[in-house]
Amino acid sequence: MPSSPKTIGSVAHPKTLEHTFSPSESDIVELRLDSLLNHLPAVKKLLIKLKDSQIQTLITARCTSEGGQSQLNITQRSQLLMGLSPLANFVDIEIANLHQMKEAATHVQNMGCLLIASHHDFKQTPPAQELKDIISKAVDSGAEIAKLALYHNSTSDMFRCAEIIQENSSIAISIMGMGPLAPSSRLLYAQLGSILNYGYIGNKPTAPGQWKAELLNQAIQNSPQF
Repeated sequence: MPSSPKTIGSVAHPKTLEHTFSPSESDIVELRLDSLLNHLPAVKKLLIKLKDSQIQTLITARCTSEGGQSQLNITQRSQLLMGLSPLANFVDIEIANLHQMKEAATHVQNMGCLLIASHHDFKQTPPAQELKDIISKAVDSGAEIAKLALYHNSTSDMFRCAEIIQENSSIAISIMGMGPLAPSSRLLYAQLGSILNYGYIGNKPTAPGQWKAELLNQAIQNSPQF
C-alpha cells in the first residue's frame, strides 16, 4: 500500500503505449483496457517492461455506465483483468460491479494486486452520507482502496469531499473532482492525503478536468501536506 499520495498517469490511446514512461512523470501508469482492446499484445508488452522498473501499473476495464469505451460484459471484463493481473500492481473494479465480479476480485488479490473499488459520477457530487455509504461498500468488498471520481458543480462539493478525506477510515481513500473545479480539487485532495491522484499521459484527458500527469506530479511534490 502506498504510504503517501501518488500520481497516476492514465493511458487510453494506443499511440501512448509507445511513450517513454518516467518516474518523474507519474508513480503509477493506469492502462484503460476498455480503450485499448485492439492493442492488448502491446499492453502486455508494456506491463512486462514496467514490471521491473520503478513505475507501478494499474489496469481497469471500465464499464460503459461509468465511462468505459467498449461494450464488454462482466465475463469479458473479468477475463481481461484476471489474465493481466499477474503483471500489474493495482486492479480497479467498480463498486457497483464487485458482487458480480467477485471471482475476478479475489483472483487479482491472490495475484498480489491491490484492489481499488471505484465509483464514478459524471453529473454531481452526492451528499456526504451517500459518499460515506459508497466508501462503506468498498470496505465491505474487501478492497484496499476506495476511489471516488465525482463531478463538482460548486465549491461546497469540494469542501464536502475534503472533509471526507480527512475522516478516519479503515480503507485508503482516493477522491478526485471532475469538471471546471477538477484541477484545483485534485491538488487539494492530494495535499489532504488522497492516496491516488489521476492525471493523463499523452494528448487527451481520460476524465473532464484532468491535469497532465507530469504537471500534477510536480505540483504534488512541491506542495505541503496538511
